Amino acid sequence: MKQWFAGERGAYFFLLLGIGLILLFAALEWRFPAADKLQAATGRVAWSQPTRGALHFAIGDGKRQFVLYTKGDADGRQRQAVLDAVMYPLTVRYDPQQPSRSGFAPGDFYTVYVVSVGGKDVAALDEVRGNYRRDNLIALVMGILFAAYGGQRVRLASARRADAGTPASPRSP
Repeated sequence: MKQWFAGERGAYFFLLLGIGLILLFAALEWRFPAADKLQAATGRVAWSQPTRGALHFAIGDGKRQFVLYTKGDADGRQRQAVLDAVMYPLTVRYDPQQPSRSGFAPGDFYTVYVVSVGGKDVAALDEVRGNYRRDNLIALVMGILFAAYGGQRVRLASARRADAGTPASPRSP
C-alpha cells in the first residue's frame, strides 16, 4: 500500500488536522467557566481515589462527587488539600453545567476549579485558568505547525499539478 501521507491526500490531512487542533484550543478556552458561574460545596471528604491525571472524591454523604484534574493543579497544592481534608471541612467551587462520568464509580462527577480551606483559596481561579491555558496551548502550537505544514504541501501539490498541465479535478474542463 502506498504511503498516503506522502502525497496530496496527506497534505490535506495535515492541513485539516492543524485546523482541527486550533478549533480544539478555541473550544477548550471557551468552555472554561467564568467565576460567577461556579457554585460552592462544603464538607469533609468522604472518599478519594487518585487516578492518572485526576483525583476523584466525594464531599459529605458521598452524593456530591467531584474530580480535580492535574492540568489545573500543576503544583499539586489543591490535590494535597483535598487528601488532607478528611479531618476538617473544605469548600470546592465547581461548574454544575459540566458533569462528567468516571469509569470506576457510578454517578456524575463535577470538575473542581477552586479548593478553599478555612475560607482561603489554595489556588486562585486565575492561577487555575493559567494552568489550563498553558496545557491547552500545546494544541494551539501543534495546530499552527500542522496547518502550516499541510498548507505548504497543498500549495506545492497544486503547483506541481499546474506545471504538469493536469486539471485540478476530474470535473474541471
